[in-house]
Amino acid sequence: MKRKMLSVLLCAALVVVMATGCGGSDKKEEGGKSSKGETSEVVGDVNGDGKIMCGYISKNIVDPFHAPINDYAKKTFDALKKDGTIDDWTGILDGETDANKQIDRADECIAKNCDYVIILPAEASSSDAAVTKLTDAGIKVIVVNSKTDSTDDVAMAYVGPDDVKAGEMLAQWVIDNVSDGGKYAHCQGVIGNSAQIQRGEGIENLMKDNDKFESVGDFPCEWQADKAANVATDMMNQYGDDLKAIICDNDDMSSAAQKACNDAGRSDIVCVGVDGNENPLQMVKDGEMGATVLQDGPAQVEGAIDLIKKALKGEETEKEVMIPFVLITKDNVDEYLK
Repeated sequence: MKRKMLSVLLCAALVVVMATGCGGSDKKEEGGKSSKGETSEVVGDVNGDGKIMCGYISKNIVDPFHAPINDYAKKTFDALKKDGTIDDWTGILDGETDANKQIDRADECIAKNCDYVIILPAEASSSDAAVTKLTDAGIKVIVVNSKTDSTDDVAMAYVGPDDVKAGEMLAQWVIDNVSDGGKYAHCQGVIGNSAQIQRGEGIENLMKDNDKFESVGDFPCEWQADKAANVATDMMNQYGDDLKAIICDNDDMSSAAQKACNDAGRSDIVCVGVDGNENPLQMVKDGEMGATVLQDGPAQVEGAIDLIKKALKGEETEKEVMIPFVLITKDNVDEYLK
C-alpha cells in the first residue's frame, strides 16, 4: 500500500514539474510575441496586436503640390519600417480627390489593422466620413493640410496651415501692389474643401471694407489651371482695363491665369495664389508673375509622422501643429527655387 501511494505521489510531482516547465517556455519575448504566438505590450500599439501598422491616405497622387508630399511620406515610412520603428505601412493609398474613394481607403486601413492613419482630406464635409470611420474603429487619425468637420473633436491631431491667414496674405499682396485699386476676380478651389472655404474667408476679411477694390465674382475652378485660364480670358473680355487682379486659391490656377493675361498683353493684371510650386516660383524669378504664397507640404506630413514617432516613444503629442505660410517675391525666390 505504501509503495502504491509513493508511486501516485511521484506521478503528481512529475505533472507539476512538467506544467512548470511549460509555463516557463511561455515567457514573452521583449517587445513582441511569445513562443506560443501571444503578444506582449508594445508602446504605442493602439489595437494591442503587438505590431505597429501605419496608413496613409493621400488627397491624390497627380497634382504638383501633393506629389512631393507623397514622396516624403513614402521615403520616411519606408525608413521607419527598415529601422524597425514600425512593422509596416499601407503605402500611398490614392484618394483621387474624391471623398468616396477616401472612405474606401479608410476601409482598407481598418482591414489592415492600422494603429495610426494620416489622411489629407479631399473635402471638409464629405471626407469627414473617412475620418470618423477610422476613429470609430479605434484608430489614431492625424489630419494633414486641411481639416474635416470633426477633426478638432475626434482626430488625434491636425497638422497644417492656417488657410484664413493665406487668404489674408493673398489679399494684402494685391492691395499693396495695385495702389489705385480696381476690379478683381477670385478663382476658387474645390467647393467644400476647408482650404477653399478658409482662403475665401481670409480674402473677404481684407477686401470687404476696402473701397478701392470691387469683386467681379467668385468662380469655382476646382484647383484646375485650364478653368482659371478661362476665367481670366472671360474677365478680360468683359471688364477690359478695369480688371486689375485675379486672386486664386492655388498656384496651378494663378500661374495659368497669369500666363493667359500675359499672352493677351495684359501683364498689368496681377495674379497670385497659394502653394509655391516650381512653375510659379520660376515665373516669379523670371518676372512673369509677382508673387506666390508658399505652403510647405512636406513639412506638414513630416510634422504628422513626428507625432506618430512621439506616440511610439510614449511621449505626449500635440493636438494641433501649425505650419506657417511664406510670401515669395523676387526678393526671396532664390531661397526656395530648386
